[in-house]
Amino acid sequence: MLLLHQGAGSTIDHFLKAPLERLEARLIELDSGQKPTSLDRAALVMTRVIVVVRYLPRPWLRALARARAAGAHLIYLMDDDLLDPALLAELPVPYRRRVRRRITLQRQRIPGLFDQLWVTSAHLAEKYASLGAQRLTLKPHSSLLEPRPRLQLAYLGTSVHEREFIWLRKLLVSLQERQPHTHVEVFGDLSINRLFRDLPRVRILHPMRWSSYLAETGLGRVDVLLTPLLESPLNAARAPVKFIDAARCGAAGLYSDRVPYRGFIRQGVDGLLLGDGHEEWLEAIERLIRDPGERRRLAAAGRLRALELSRGGPPGGGPSEISLDHAHGDGQAWDNP
Repeated sequence: MLLLHQGAGSTIDHFLKAPLERLEARLIELDSGQKPTSLDRAALVMTRVIVVVRYLPRPWLRALARARAAGAHLIYLMDDDLLDPALLAELPVPYRRRVRRRITLQRQRIPGLFDQLWVTSAHLAEKYASLGAQRLTLKPHSSLLEPRPRLQLAYLGTSVHEREFIWLRKLLVSLQERQPHTHVEVFGDLSINRLFRDLPRVRILHPMRWSSYLAETGLGRVDVLLTPLLESPLNAARAPVKFIDAARCGAAGLYSDRVPYRGFIRQGVDGLLLGDGHEEWLEAIERLIRDPGERRRLAAAGRLRALELSRGGPPGGGPSEISLDHAHGDGQAWDNP
């Protein structure tokens, strides 16, 4: 069986995957968002059953017609009411245009091209009964309900860290390929979304108010905090505040081995200092994946030290108190004992 779709994983996992596995069907999946290649057309002609999910882009029409003429059984699977032009007005304009182009304009071809129409609700089955619509039973694949190992990473830099975002993308390309259970959250605007949106399991959060940011990044939300910081005069002037973020999240912190973290992070005690090489960061992340005990130990030590700082304990480098004793008279506003 061949499935022709554009990222319809949800529909496939909810309605098709489990029954097809029980039938021991061999599945081939093709992306209908791309124009068919010669290999795609050959696969269509050689397949006994073809299921087109949701969209029927025009570039595929001729290839599908040839496959049907060669003896393939064609099925159209619809999980929304995509054939009724009157309903398009309810959709947002960009989405409306996509639906019209990808399927609604081709609606008249459905009866002549397809041997069966499968739908996913009683309403659709009743509405399209004249086309012989058959309702599929909701049969979620067991993998949807299984506990999934998950390691949550985050990068909490703002959009001013343009070089760091570019550096981070290269790291995450390798990480997400090598580790199937790592999830990453990044704060950023539309340009950051464009930079990362093709990567799996990477979520882009829009910038938000400080109070919302604190709630979103609270204790237990992140396992490993990534804090790459590349060489620049601006970065040299920064304070080690991301250490506090790691402590708030209850995360093990990975930091670039340069100011402001060099001399502040106690290497291997409350964080890890790393060079600029992507492989060094990958190795550190994967070591923390393999050794959750070390991950928890680093996180706990970082949180304890942050609590000491908040209570006025040893800061680990530099004066700690603000004083206004000399605010008048000698021009010195701060007392740094």
